[in-house]
Amino acid sequence: MNTGIRDGYALGRGFTTGTLDGYEAHRRPVAERVVAFAGRMTRIATTRSSTARALRNTGLRLLGHTGFPNRLATEFAELNYR
Repeated sequence: MNTGIRDGYALGRGFTTGTLDGYEAHRRPVAERVVAFAGRMTRIATTRSSTARALRNTGLRLLGHTGFPNRLATEFAELNYR
């Protein structure tokens, strides 16, 4: 959702300033990064391997004591692209 909102903002800004030429070059890499990240996280979350699940769960417990969950949420919400 945030990607779409930021795309709309960038598109509107491009219309008002007459700088639409750089819109795709600016926004497409961001969208590709967000979609690729979501795909990786989905694969990790839905793994069928019991070994991979055990490693994932242990790793998440350890990472829960760091700032990593906040960085993950920021990446998903696209709040780190200013």
